Amino acid sequence: MKTKNLLFIIFIAIIFVLTACPYKSKVPIDVPNQEINKELIGKWIKKADKSNDNPEYFMISKRSDKFKCDIVKFEYQSSDSTYKKTKYITHFTTIKNKLFLNMQKEDEDDFYLHRLDLSGDEFVLYELTENIDEQFTSSKALKKFIKKNMKHSFFYNKDEKKYIKVNK
Repeated sequence: MKTKNLLFIIFIAIIFVLTACPYKSKVPIDVPNQEINKELIGKWIKKADKSNDNPEYFMISKRSDKFKCDIVKFEYQSSDSTYKKTKYITHFTTIKNKLFLNMQKEDEDDFYLHRLDLSGDEFVLYELTENIDEQFTSSKALKKFIKKNMKHSFFYNKDEKKYIKVNK
């Protein structure tokens, strides 16, 4: 019985470590000042789920503000056979020719930070690791920190996600 409990605790700890979340910041990398790339507008399916009946996907749509877009993440919930929707209001920042997303969940103040590498009808999404201990009170300091560390693999969570565009 003790062995089963110990194995269960170890299993939960492993799951916790493997389900890392992106870094959350009180400030964005920069103010919204970059126009949205029209190539990003549309439906993007997680490449690994392409053949699944209920794939994870994003819908990216324009807002009236040319510097922001809505990104809605759809994740299938097998427990009730529905999609869970999470809406983010997003703007982009380019640092050293790399595109970063400043994503705010609807009705939340924090920013989730990601890097997005777009290549034709595919993109790879890298989450900045939650293991970053630094907290920033200014966008200038955050941007400087990212510029300094963005080339390091440890700066991102290991589970990069690839998406393909399914409509044009």
